[in-house]
Amino acid sequence: MQDALQLLQMQQRILLSGHLRADGDCLGAISVLYHALQALGKEVQVILPNAPDGRYGFLQEHTPWTIFSGSLPNYELLVVCDCNQLSRLGAMGELVAQKDVLRVVLDHHPIAKDHGWTALFHDVSAAASGLLALKMADLLGVKSLPLAAYEAAFVALMTDTGWLKYSNADAAAWQAAARLVSHGVNTERIYDLVYQQAEPERPLGIRVALENLEYLADGRIALCWVPQDRLQEVGGRLEDTDEVLDLLRGVARVEAVALLSERSGLVKLSLRSKHHLDVNLVAAQLGGGGHARAAGVTFEEGVSLTKAVELVRQGLLKGFREQGLDA
Repeated sequence: MQDALQLLQMQQRILLSGHLRADGDCLGAISVLYHALQALGKEVQVILPNAPDGRYGFLQEHTPWTIFSGSLPNYELLVVCDCNQLSRLGAMGELVAQKDVLRVVLDHHPIAKDHGWTALFHDVSAAASGLLALKMADLLGVKSLPLAAYEAAFVALMTDTGWLKYSNADAAAWQAAARLVSHGVNTERIYDLVYQQAEPERPLGIRVALENLEYLADGRIALCWVPQDRLQEVGGRLEDTDEVLDLLRGVARVEAVALLSERSGLVKLSLRSKHHLDVNLVAAQLGGGGHARAAGVTFEEGVSLTKAVELVRQGLLKGFREQGLDA
């Protein structure tokens, strides 16, 4: 971590970014660093590889970002938040890979030994990348941050711990939540902004997902998928999958849940588990990754929804067998 801190202290022009369709943790971490580095007098820009999850657009009011359009500004150091593979930055990552520039990752996901980054600020035990960003700000000597930064950190923490109900909500996560509230974060306001601004088409999208629900492994796996043509037929939308995943995970016998959807011509998979199945291992065999209890995959172009469903079906059953859960 010390190498990453030294790079941030030494460089003046810093570019911040994160993974495709940035979520609450990714944007929260970026926002905290944006304000921390500004407090240190750095020149900071935020460029995202594509449009982020729309639920977190309110963060842009205090953390301005632009979307990658094929070129990058002149910068001395790139800091990527909440992911550690340039491939997860899409076309932007391909351009970065061609440049001989310093690059740091701030992340809490497992990372390969041959990661290729200049330096890491990395801790898989952290409940959220946003908490790592707060730690980085502290270690850089930033005495205080604006309320917007603490709100962003709170968004990161709450969305990655399921409002402190997932297994990663450890003592450090609860302590961090208390710290952020003590700095003035209005928890009711943040909950409303993140979870109570759904478009009227979302329940119709949930309906489509539940139309295509099947149980496997004697009811311990719940698998569903959302065909784009059916979604359009009913006038539904399902940009966020958490509601469906939480509903299925709430079934008493279910250990693992999977939801596939089509976005921008690609099939995407979200995986969750309760206690035993390491879905990161399942996702890795399908070309994705994440955490033991939450992971995802974006299938290659040309893989149909029907094909992806079969791959996931077999991957989950294989995961149960290999991890000794098929008894």
